[in-house]
Amino acid sequence: MSTRNNTRRRTTTRLGAVVTAALLMSACGSGGGSDPEALFEGEDIDLVVPYEPGGGYDAYARALAPALEECLGATLVVRNEPGAGGLVASNRTAAAGPRDNRIQIVNTVGLVSAQIAEAEGAQFDLNDLNWLGRISSPPNVLVVAQDSPVESFQDLVDSADPVQFVAQGPGANDYIGPNILAQAYEFPYEIITGFAGAPEARTAVIAGNADAHVLPIDSQLAAIEAGDVRPLVTVAEEPDPLLPDTPTIYETEPPTDEARTIIDNLIALGETGRGLMASPQMEEDRVTALREGFQCAVEDADTVAELEDQQRPLDALSGADTAALVAEVLDGPEGFRELVVDSY
Repeated sequence: MSTRNNTRRRTTTRLGAVVTAALLMSACGSGGGSDPEALFEGEDIDLVVPYEPGGGYDAYARALAPALEECLGATLVVRNEPGAGGLVASNRTAAAGPRDNRIQIVNTVGLVSAQIAEAEGAQFDLNDLNWLGRISSPPNVLVVAQDSPVESFQDLVDSADPVQFVAQGPGANDYIGPNILAQAYEFPYEIITGFAGAPEARTAVIAGNADAHVLPIDSQLAAIEAGDVRPLVTVAEEPDPLLPDTPTIYETEPPTDEARTIIDNLIALGETGRGLMASPQMEEDRVTALREGFQCAVEDADTVAELEDQQRPLDALSGADTAALVAEVLDGPEGFRELVVDSY
């Protein structure tokens, strides 16, 4: 087993321990530390979603907002600021002033990838941001059309013809995943781009105009349950509760130790998930209060139930440990980083 794989397994254990510890904390002010309500009582806080209304990020933000309001004593205003795959809003948040009440839900996978690739338009350093926590970390799932002759991920690995994936464009989740998977497992592939969004890309697979699509489970689940697509493999270490019968990527043995290290790091990238962050300039006591408010909100029973009803479960991680995970993935091995760069 590679050194990197040992590191990743230790990280997974640490993440579980942190979540357990967070659930035992009195994050709403009954213990030590700052009182979130003392700092934000009566204030307005912008909760920015860097995409159009109606998607998964928007759903998480709007579900969390009422609990954050109660935990912080503030009024949360959800604002949608789409543009450049989330970079427009993220640049604004990174540049916000010390007393600007602006926080943002982010596609951490996309931002980490953009920084590794030194993508044009990314005007921030993720190691400088104030991470308030991770909201969820759904693993990617590779799907094919319901009537596809492909029965397993091994069928794709054994394919003599290029496997045709669909994606929204370079740098998108559904572009990064297949690019790294195909190169790690050494099978021929093509990526068809130019779709307006993930639903349009998936429609091409359903229509038989392409072979496969890779996106987080909660973005594919409705189409899977409707019988439009069929899951082949989750890019995860363990089966996901939403798709317990779907094999994990490790059930198809990576061909080399280097390939296994690449897959380890792809999974770690996915674990950065959907995060919540604030400007590097935000005052320390306000960051601390927001982190405690976040921990309080993700323990709220009504919020947990609402998101479970939407099949968008929480997988919370503290702000400090989210920052540590992001830093770890940014510092991944050169071979993995090169494949991320190739995805842009």
